Amino acid sequence: MKTRNIYSALCTTFVAGLVLVACNDYDAAQTAYEEIVDSDVTITPPNMDSAWELQLIPNVGQHSGEVFVYKDKKYDKLFTRTLGWNGGIGVQSTLLSDGNVFWAFNDSYYGVVDAETRARGNCNFPHNSIMVQTTVSGSLGETDDDLRWLVDYVQTNDPDGEGYYQAYAHIAPDETIMGETDEEYFYQIGGATVFDNNGVEELQMLWGKYNEEKMTRTGTCLAVYSLEGQPGNSTYLKIISKNEEFNIDDVGYGSTMWKDEDGHIYLYVTENNRPLVARTTTHDLASEWEYYIRDLNGNFIWQKMYPTKEERTRSTIMENNYVCSMPQIFRKGDYYYMLGQAKSYGHSVYLYRSETPYGPFTNQKILFNVPYSVDKIGNQYYKDLLRVNLHLELAREGELVFSTNTDADTVGDNFDFPGSADFCRPYFYRVFNWESIYDEDE
Repeated sequence: MKTRNIYSALCTTFVAGLVLVACNDYDAAQTAYEEIVDSDVTITPPNMDSAWELQLIPNVGQHSGEVFVYKDKKYDKLFTRTLGWNGGIGVQSTLLSDGNVFWAFNDSYYGVVDAETRARGNCNFPHNSIMVQTTVSGSLGETDDDLRWLVDYVQTNDPDGEGYYQAYAHIAPDETIMGETDEEYFYQIGGATVFDNNGVEELQMLWGKYNEEKMTRTGTCLAVYSLEGQPGNSTYLKIISKNEEFNIDDVGYGSTMWKDEDGHIYLYVTENNRPLVARTTTHDLASEWEYYIRDLNGNFIWQKMYPTKEERTRSTIMENNYVCSMPQIFRKGDYYYMLGQAKSYGHSVYLYRSETPYGPFTNQKILFNVPYSVDKIGNQYYKDLLRVNLHLELAREGELVFSTNTDADTVGDNFDFPGSADFCRPYFYRVFNWESIYDEDE
């Protein structure tokens, strides 16, 4: 028998065994095990620390038994809350220059949660919210005290009074609670980046502007935040400016972004599950944008004019008609990698790669499959896997860190039943040795 880490072998065997046992094919399961332990591949497990509170999960459908996927129980607990923010559907994070991490959420729940039953009480539902995760002695803090929710509460003094620990939307045409008033527009999160404005660092963020009645996107708002001082100061992450008419983009370029060393910020979006890209002229989001479009001759060009529907339809930056939801880009070594969720709330998380941040992205692989249930009391099976988000800022050993969002079968299930507060909130996963899925190609 060749040398192989038995821990890795057992992980892989467990995955294979789950599938084969479901078919009652125990002989095949034994054969699979023998093939694994007799292989001449040596796999080293990740360098684990018990303080991380990781829980190995089987991942049926992943490309290679060399990929290790864990539930991150530490971060799951960190986002299991009973007072104030207790849920948010969209989750994005941005590393700030001081080492803190800026978090932004779409539709969020604020109020009180019963600690024993995990049922949401009288919570409200602002369309967006922000938070900053602070550092402790140079390392990212991972306790409840390290999460600073930057929100205006209705009131926090009277537990029996109306609006206790309920909150206003962070950014809105007017400061209002929820969408209960007749607001014409509301805002949803986009990408964010740190910008050096003549030696003064600021956070720039794109917010999608939506029509409340029609639930359609009408444009983009550019908000600029101060990074002066530190969390707790009135200046820190205060909005310096807000351009609600920044552009009339009705698709959402910049839903995610990548700041590249070539001097551009690349702005990604999916339309009909096909990734598109634009870019800024400089590292300033307010600089002129260019759109990457395939012309009628089949050649890609950068154009300054906002693309038509027809231009966008033929301009996907993926080869082989690959499709995914919400592309997210990062770079390692010679390649740019794109992550995307399978369409229609699919459970597969795909990985692609390219030699440029604008594609073409090829070599589709299934990185892992998100489980169909979450760890909670009450009903553990959810309706839709709403969003898979990449958090590069949370990595410890070069792994990929994800959060997912889920919803219940009905709106009432998000409020009224035991465990309801554990729908529509993030759950976290860490994927180690992810690069190995391309080893065969190399």
